[in-house]
Amino acid sequence: MTVSTIPQVQAEMLLGTAVTADTFILLEVPQPWTKPALLSEGVPEALRQVVKSLLGPESGVRVHLIANGQTVAQGPRRILIFQRPSAAATSPDLTYRLANGYQSWEIQVETAADMAPALSAWSAQGAATGLLAPANARHLMICTHASHNECCGIYGYPFYEAAIAQIQQLGLTVQPWQISHIGGHRFAPTLIDFPQGRYYGNLNPAALTSLLTQQGDLASLLATYRGWSLLPKPLLFLEAILWQDLGWSWLQGQVAGQILDQSSDRQRTWAELWFTSANQRSRYIAEIDKHQVRRYQRESDLVSPLHRKTG
Repeated sequence: MTVSTIPQVQAEMLLGTAVTADTFILLEVPQPWTKPALLSEGVPEALRQVVKSLLGPESGVRVHLIANGQTVAQGPRRILIFQRPSAAATSPDLTYRLANGYQSWEIQVETAADMAPALSAWSAQGAATGLLAPANARHLMICTHASHNECCGIYGYPFYEAAIAQIQQLGLTVQPWQISHIGGHRFAPTLIDFPQGRYYGNLNPAALTSLLTQQGDLASLLATYRGWSLLPKPLLFLEAILWQDLGWSWLQGQVAGQILDQSSDRQRTWAELWFTSANQRSRYIAEIDKHQVRRYQRESDLVSPLHRKTG
């Protein structure tokens, strides 16, 4: 077991602002979008009602509107669904919850009116519905929702255009999208990188290059990092530190984490995080004081947490 020093990854204000979610539902709807987005003219009333039935404080579901240069008012629409790997909801053993991103699905329909029944069928049948197709592409969801906050129009839309140009220049298979409000408009330009599910803000050209290529100057990218939506919020701070420690290889592994205990005022948290890769299998135990990791310990080559005491 080793105890690591705690590097200063970035400003506390930015890190930890990612939204933890089990499922993201992204609905292709042409702009303009209103505030709130679901009241936009391009969202059929029947679709609003289906979405309403899926939302709730304990649902773990986030719904956003998306659009790109191919989105038209009258024509085909897409629904992108990003789900936490299914084992995570049923297994108490973190080694069965390991993941490096969300499972990705896409539903294609002919018209806007077809979106409500398609989403309803998915909510009833899940992956069993014949409408779903695996979506293996990488998607950058860049917030440009100016009607929610002008910062996302002033800074988000030019960044969206810059991302398109750089993706084309680099010859990458990455799909950039505009997305409705994802939180943290004060950090514009901000985005979610799917299927990883990682949030970024205060983005700049250097960070964009590192984000797209997943190599190069990691420090510039971590300076824009808001956290990973697959993890409980206190663990966002530990995950960023470990990514900095292990470098780009962190993205090649699988991670799972959970809260072990919290103080009565929820200001102090004890948590564990598992990481596996081709050449490493480690468990990290951390004490997190509000928005700062006070200390963490690493154990390597461990058995399942079901066969150990985690105290």
